[in-house]
Parts: sequence; structure tokens; C-alpha cells
Amino acid sequence: MTRELNMLRYGLIIIPAVLSIYVYEYADYEKFTLHFLLLLLIATLGTKLPKPISLLTGGLELIVTAWLCYHYSTLMIFPALSAVLSYSRLQHKHTAIAFFCIHLLLLNAAFRSAAPAVQAFMNLTFLLAAALNVLLIRTGRGRADTLFLYDELRKKHFELEEARSRLLQFTSQVEVAAQAEERVRIARQLHDDIGHRLIRVKMMTEAAIHTLPAAPETGLQMMNQIRDQLSASMDDMRAALQRINYTPQLEGAYALDRLLEEVGRDTGVTTSYTVHGIPYPLYPSIQVVLYKNAREAITNALRHGKADFVWITLSYRDHEVMMEAGNNGRQPEEAALHKLQSGGGMGLTGMLERTVLIGGALELRPLPQFTVITRLPVYRQGESF
Repeated sequence: MTRELNMLRYGLIIIPAVLSIYVYEYADYEKFTLHFLLLLLIATLGTKLPKPISLLTGGLELIVTAWLCYHYSTLMIFPALSAVLSYSRLQHKHTAIAFFCIHLLLLNAAFRSAAPAVQAFMNLTFLLAAALNVLLIRTGRGRADTLFLYDELRKKHFELEEARSRLLQFTSQVEVAAQAEERVRIARQLHDDIGHRLIRVKMMTEAAIHTLPAAPETGLQMMNQIRDQLSASMDDMRAALQRINYTPQLEGAYALDRLLEEVGRDTGVTTSYTVHGIPYPLYPSIQVVLYKNAREAITNALRHGKADFVWITLSYRDHEVMMEAGNNGRQPEEAALHKLQSGGGMGLTGMLERTVLIGGALELRPLPQFTVITRLPVYRQGESF
């Protein structure tokens, strides 16, 4: 029983007792006080003793309250209501119902000599209080169930976050293993291909040194072959070093900085990538949507806007991540812009569908430079419910 309910119980006992002293006249106030002290003792023992004994104190309390109603005033109905608050919360529902019926019979027996209006008042008050007590019990059980479900949901959330952390750790281990395997493969390539080619170049150089004085034309052809062999070796070496040293800011195949690097290398346009806020891990679905929206926006900027400068700004916020993909190309005409804002043309329909699918929003900002803004909600580890 909660602290508030105990205070209500004691209030239903003490306040009517004090009021009875001032309202009614009794022959022996000391005995009256003793009776209420005994009732308070029984009520207190019911909250302190084990359940089997508290069952006995609950039965004793309903008998004492009925006896007080018989010997004293109608205000004693309130201590009887205090007893209802006690035995109605017994573990067994049928026992509480039996106590309630016995209590109601004892109260009617106690008020049998009272006026019919007093009897009706007593029964109505007792039944209404019992009904309100049932509603209070159901509310308390609903609150307890809600707290239980909340604890279960929070535990499942922690388990899910732990599983996600293990998955990210496993993914990192797989990536490290893949990188180690790639390094081994590159080392073998350097040894088998480039190493053997350099040995062949060394031998061709020695042969050219001996051939040039006697046959300049043949020696010149050999030098040209040496040059081609060295050029091919340098290309292979450069490609191997790029695979070793490449570390994109975002992991995986959907890295925005890698996308801009490829666009700049293939088309010759100027690119810029900026990050605001403190980066945190993103779910794969969010990375895919950001990457595909950025690729579509850049493609449209180069194809339709004839831009020579494209940029991406990624902003990490508490509950969302926002990507701005803009360019310095020519602005669309008013009719074309209206068509774009209505969701048609230039692949915006697919961008909008991808964004809305995970609860995000897509918007266009024509000025000062045409920009496609993608807002996606994020749910980070450690948030409270």
C-alpha cells in the first residue's frame, strides 16, 4: 500500500474521531479515545505484519468499525471506509469480496435502529466509496502495467542497441579483415607483376647499353620499350597506393566524399564537401538515401544546369541529419521550377519517395543557388523514452 493511501486511511479514522468529540456528547471520552487508539493499532499492524496475519487484522478491523458505528455516531461510517481500503487490496479477490459482503451486513445490523434515511445514507455512501475504490485499484494496476511495459520496452531498446553495437563491431572486424586481405593481394601484385617487370626493364636496359653503340636504331626501339614498361609499372604502383591509402570520411560504398571525388575526377568540375556538427554513426538506410539523393542532384546539376561547381553540406543534429546538395548552374525557369516543386521531373519523384519512406522530408531552395535539401530523422543510442 502506498504512502498516500496510508495517509488517506489514517485521515478517515482520525478526522471523524475528532469531529465526533466536538459534535456529539459521550459519557466517557476516555473510553471513546481508547477505542480509536485500538482501531489505529489494528490498522497499523495490518501494514506491518505478514500477509496471513494481515488477513486476520483486516477481518478484525471490519468488525471493530461496525461496532463503532453501533455504539457511536453515523460519522463512524468513515473509519469503516478506511477498512474497505485495507481488505480490498488483499491478494485473493474472492476473499476481498467476502469481506465486503460481511462488512456491509454488519453495518446494516449496526444501523438497524437508525432512521431509514440514515440507513439509506449509510448504504449509499458505503457502496459509492466501494465503487470509487475499485476504480482506484484498476487505475493503480494500469499504472503498474504501464511501468512494467515501459521497463520491458527500455530493456528491449538496450538489447537492440547492444546488438547494433555488436553488429557494427563485427562489420568493422570484417572490414579490417578485408583490408588486410587486400593489402596481401596488393603485396603479391607488387612482387609478382611490378617486381618481375622491373627485373625485365633492368635486363632490357643492360641490353640497350650494349646495343646502342653498334645498332642505334635497334637500341632506340629497346629504349622505347623500356619507357613503356616503366610507364605501365608507375600506373600499377599508383593504383596500388591509392587502394592502400584511401580512407573516406564515411565508411562503405555510400560515402559522399567518395562520390564527389569521383565526380570531380570524371567530369573536371570543382567539388566541395563540408560537415557541420559532431558526426555519429548513421543507419545504412539513411546512408543509402543520402547517397542516392546526392548523386541524383549532382547528375541533374551537370546535365541540366551546366554547373562547374557542386557542393554537399552534411549537418549532424540531435534528432535529424540534413544534407544540402547545391550547384552554381543556371536557375530553372519559373514554369520548370513550379513543375519541380510539384514533384515532377529530374528524378525528384524517386528522391521524394526514398526520403518519405524513412520519415524524412525533401525541399528545394532555388536562391541564392539551386539546392536540394534532404532532412532525415535519426535515433541515437542512449535516448530516453
